Amino acid sequence: MLEYREEHIESKERKLRDFIPVVLTFFVGLAVLSIYQNTMLYSMGVLDSIFNSSFFLYLLHHLGFASVISLFLAFVFNLLENKRPGLGLRTVKITIPILLVLEAVLITYYIQNFEPLGSDIFGLFSTKEIRFSLLQASMASLITGGVCFICYKYIASLYTVISRMYPLTIVFFSIFLATLYSDKKPVNENKTQYLAEHLTERLLQWESYEGAEEYPLLRPFKKETGLSAYFRTMDSLPHIKIILIDGLGNDFVNGCFTDFMPHLQGLKLRSLSWRNFLSNTGESHASFPTVIGSLPFGESGFTTLPDFTFRNTLYSVLKDNGYATSFSYGGNTALFNMDRFLEEEKVDLIFDRNNFGNEFRLQEEDAAGITLGYPDGALFSNFQKNAKKFHGPKLDVFMTLSTKAPFHIPNIDKYRDRVVQIAEKSNLNGSAQRFVRRNEALFSSFVYADEVLAEFMEMERSSSHFSNTIYIITGSHQLSEISQDNPLAKYRVPLLIFSPLLKSPGEMEKVASHADIAPSLLALLSANRPIKVPGQLGFLGDDLVKQFAKKGDRQIPLLRSAYKMHDFIVDDFFYSDGDIYQLDQNLILRELKDGNTTVVEAIEQKFENFKSINRYVTTKNRIIPRSLSLIEDRKPKFSKEEMIWIESVFNGKDFDNAYSNAKHLAFQKDYGRALLLCEYILSEIPRHADTEILVGRIHAWKGDYDKAIEILNRVIKKYPKYGDAYCALMDAYFWSGQNGGTYEIQRLSRKNGVQDKILDEKFKRSIALIVNKEEEEGAQTMQQKTVEQVSKRK
Repeated sequence: MLEYREEHIESKERKLRDFIPVVLTFFVGLAVLSIYQNTMLYSMGVLDSIFNSSFFLYLLHHLGFASVISLFLAFVFNLLENKRPGLGLRTVKITIPILLVLEAVLITYYIQNFEPLGSDIFGLFSTKEIRFSLLQASMASLITGGVCFICYKYIASLYTVISRMYPLTIVFFSIFLATLYSDKKPVNENKTQYLAEHLTERLLQWESYEGAEEYPLLRPFKKETGLSAYFRTMDSLPHIKIILIDGLGNDFVNGCFTDFMPHLQGLKLRSLSWRNFLSNTGESHASFPTVIGSLPFGESGFTTLPDFTFRNTLYSVLKDNGYATSFSYGGNTALFNMDRFLEEEKVDLIFDRNNFGNEFRLQEEDAAGITLGYPDGALFSNFQKNAKKFHGPKLDVFMTLSTKAPFHIPNIDKYRDRVVQIAEKSNLNGSAQRFVRRNEALFSSFVYADEVLAEFMEMERSSSHFSNTIYIITGSHQLSEISQDNPLAKYRVPLLIFSPLLKSPGEMEKVASHADIAPSLLALLSANRPIKVPGQLGFLGDDLVKQFAKKGDRQIPLLRSAYKMHDFIVDDFFYSDGDIYQLDQNLILRELKDGNTTVVEAIEQKFENFKSINRYVTTKNRIIPRSLSLIEDRKPKFSKEEMIWIESVFNGKDFDNAYSNAKHLAFQKDYGRALLLCEYILSEIPRHADTEILVGRIHAWKGDYDKAIEILNRVIKKYPKYGDAYCALMDAYFWSGQNGGTYEIQRLSRKNGVQDKILDEKFKRSIALIVNKEEEEGAQTMQQKTVEQVSKRK
């Protein structure tokens, strides 16, 4: 019996020894195909080299693919071998060559069309533009097969290590998981895996739009709004200032924590306010485009959409009516592609992290050594000091960040003491008191935000435009750190509309959302002044005041967080994760009793319909037709060949790394490639200041000084506080011998508070040349006069 067992184990181990060389050979075959791809692209002039960092990343992704295939085949092998000896190994030996041939075919397709084959395989035979050489694919397969045959014999003879199935599966699975965290690009991704992922995504798209309307969000512009009844007649177009306070939930204005924001409470008494108001999202970045443009979300917020989408917003419509526009944010606008959105909207003045001078201090760093940006006090002060004067109407938008974790505000101890004092004097119950004590930094940030907002409003009150300004104050969403007693609490935020143009203050009972702000404002302006608004708009929202006449028309979609749309309001019903609640007049939830299947089905159908529309209009660019859009796609277009090269030298999302690559190319005097990579960086991160400066420097290094000076002057106008731009411009003037502009640059830098030792050295260098030149010219003039005098005497 013992001999039989040993014989059985030995037999099984021998079969596993046969399996391991096959899958190792599979990876060798994929490596050969990697060389084939890069060699062909190099010979076509698309890549700079065959073996580069992208090639080794390509091998890593092949390793991940080979691992997951091997993991699957290991179980198939084991199962079939137990049923019939030899069957599992034969199956594996048939499967592996098929996969290698498929990969060779897909790589050949990629080489000849400069794009991988994905879900577009369904329409492959309906186009005449596809190029493919079956002979080339066959040759690649044969060469790969020959190499694999030789390697298989060699690998089989060396196998001595792995002898058990369980550890082997762990190794395969670990390798596969590791590759999931590396960013893939078509040039370095396994093409079979790419095809499989895109086919799966296509097949699993249950939320497909099947409506008859090509633009399902398109509606005629409504020129009437319930807001008009609350405003006096306007003699001119008013200024509009929108303040979006991060994390400001309803509790701080209409709930139990109102004592921590007394100034905002006072402002509420002089404003139109909404007791039952909702943010359409649970994310700060996603709330901004909803407020400014009543835009759909896509999967994780409108600004994160990968491609340009035609739309109209408050920015574009008001700019078309002569408004000057601005956006102020103390953080990095490159996050969530907000900079790209602002550039597309052609916002006149953008104050972000690059546009704060030395007089302002960044917020303290968190435990990871990262600072969010500049606190709210600096945000408002920077705007008031540096906003340009404009004689016409203005739209100014502010996004704050001090009330966002980790709540690192200036003078934190001062505000902690204030929190303790407020809590002691308040009527908070025991649990609320304990919550405040455990979260003193959080509540301190709201006391601070309230104070600086009050200071801003006081400054506004003394300005000449105050009497003709509409102020809109709302929160981005309810902070997750604050206790929430029901699924709707996350979205409950205040809305205040304050203006000297108001007839009287008041509190609205209607349930409304961020998506209703833009349509209502445009209607208010249109009712008072003859402004130009496109006849049709693609807005999610409707009116802030008017009730819906038709049952089922009030629909409020709610994006909980990135990739999570599980909440939806229809009339007085709230749908959340499959549960349906009845809403009362104070938005108190009451779970719907069983037996209302008709109501449940109707709500679920409307929700599914919205999700399909949201996906359709954002992926297919179908919010509004191009003919109605007031903005155009200004993003540069790159050829397929250019994209392959770009992906070969830059992989991932670290655009600072891409900038380093571009700078390295420029130092090597490969100016064409460097400019191409810079153009790509700026197409994705339009406000990457260092890249913009590098573009100007490259033109100067090429000897195109006029172009360099033009670019760098634009950069200084865009980032007036950034010293590197002035340094680059000084170099361009110096190298071109145009030192006459030195004094103007020096004046401008001092006006903008730029303090830079290197810049000072460059000023001294240029001024010394100017002085020397003046002295030489003076000496020449004197010499000429002496010669003339001598001539006259003769």
